[in-house]
Amino acid sequence: MATEQLTDRMIEAGASLTAKLDSSGLPVVAALWFLLPEVNEWRLFFASPEVSTQGPRSVYQKIQTAIDELGSDEGIPLSMIGVLDADADLVRLMKAAVRTGSGIAQIRFSKNVINGHFIDDALIYRAA
Repeated sequence: MATEQLTDRMIEAGASLTAKLDSSGLPVVAALWFLLPEVNEWRLFFASPEVSTQGPRSVYQKIQTAIDELGSDEGIPLSMIGVLDADADLVRLMKAAVRTGSGIAQIRFSKNVINGHFIDDALIYRAA
């Protein structure tokens, strides 16, 4: 059982940050909170084709700019955020199970198996 809970504030902040990244022009094909069971911590993952074309550092810089523009009330520390290539395994797994379109959803995905991979817990904003 997870000791670190996904709070309402984290959920709202993740949705706000996803919307801010959309308005900034960063192409985000997947956005989700994902529980890393080996360390019992939540990470907010963003998948973008820019990770492979411009590099993860550039994407992290764009995310940090969006966090700064949202202000401290909505802030998620960059240490809780991960970036993925649009073709990463986790992205493909989520898209196999859930298709959200390009909007921002809030789909809880817990204790499920996708193609033989157990997903302990996730909250999906986008899997497009």
